[in-house]
Amino acid sequence: MTEVILHNYPMSHFSEKIRQILAYKGIPWRSVEQPNLMPKPALTPLTGGYRRLPVLQLGADIYCDTSCIARRLERLQPEPSCIPLGQAAMVTLIEEWADHRFASQVSRRVVADLMPALPPELFADRAAMTPLLSKEAILRDAPHTLAQALLGLDLLDGQLRERKFVLGDRFSLADAACFFPVWFLGKSARLSEEVAKRPSLAAWFERIEGFGPGKLTPMTQTEALAIARDSKPEDPPESRELAVDFAPGAAVAITADDYGFEQSHGTVVRATADEIAIRRQDAALGEIAVHFPRSGYRIVPR
Repeated sequence: MTEVILHNYPMSHFSEKIRQILAYKGIPWRSVEQPNLMPKPALTPLTGGYRRLPVLQLGADIYCDTSCIARRLERLQPEPSCIPLGQAAMVTLIEEWADHRFASQVSRRVVADLMPALPPELFADRAAMTPLLSKEAILRDAPHTLAQALLGLDLLDGQLRERKFVLGDRFSLADAACFFPVWFLGKSARLSEEVAKRPSLAAWFERIEGFGPGKLTPMTQTEALAIARDSKPEDPPESRELAVDFAPGAAVAITADDYGFEQSHGTVVRATADEIAIRRQDAALGEIAVHFPRSGYRIVPR
C-alpha cells in the first residue's frame, strides 16, 4: 500500500483532527513536519500554492483540507468506519460547525491567552491570511470568543451526557471534528479548566486522547518530495455522480473562501458534487494531482 504521509506540525489543531482518525483506524503513517509560517518551500510544490495544514500525500496525489483528507482515509481503510451508516449528513453538519465556528472561536481565544509568549512574526503571517487573525482583532474580540467557545463546550457536554461519543457508542468523524478545538483549548492552562468543569466532556476527551499517536514514523521533507517525484498520480475512480460544471481538461484556479487565499492552478481530472481533483506540472516533481473538497472552495475557470 502507498505510504500515508501527513504534512503537519505538532501545534496544528486541524492536524490533530486527522491524527486522531489515523490512530483510531490503526493506519500506519509518516509524519512530515512543516513550518507553521510562510514560506513553506517543501509544501507548496506539492499543492501548487495552498499553504494550510494538514496536507495528506499518497504518492503524487495530494489532498487538501481535513474534510477531503478524512474521506480519503475512509475510502483507503473503510473499517473501523468514521462515518456511521445513514449518518453521513449529520456527520457533515457537525463537522462544518466544529471546523468553522467552534474551532475559530476556540483558537482565537487560546491565542489571546498565549499572546505574550508568541513571536510577532506569527501574527503578521496570520493577518495576511485574514484580518480576523491580526493581533489587534484577537485582543479586541477576546471576551466574545471566550463566551462563544464556552457555549460550544456546553453543547458538547450536553450531547455527551448519555453517550460515549457524539453520535453514539462509537467514535466518528463528528468526534474528530469536535475533539481538535477542545484539544487546542488545553494549550491554555486557564482555559483547560473549563473542560474539567464539564464531566461528560472531560470523560469523552480522555477516551479519544487514549487512542495515542497511532502508528507514527517520522519522514523528512526531502523524502516526501522524492516520493512525489518518483510517483504518478492515480487514475481517478469512475463515478456516476460527476459534476457537469467543470469537465475534465478544463483549466481552473482553486482557493479557499474563508482565509488563506493562495491559489492552486491546474486542469480538472475529476469533479463530483463533493470533490474536485486537478493535475498540475511542477518543474522539479513532475505531474502532481491535487484534491480539494467542493465545500468551502472557490473554483474559477482560467
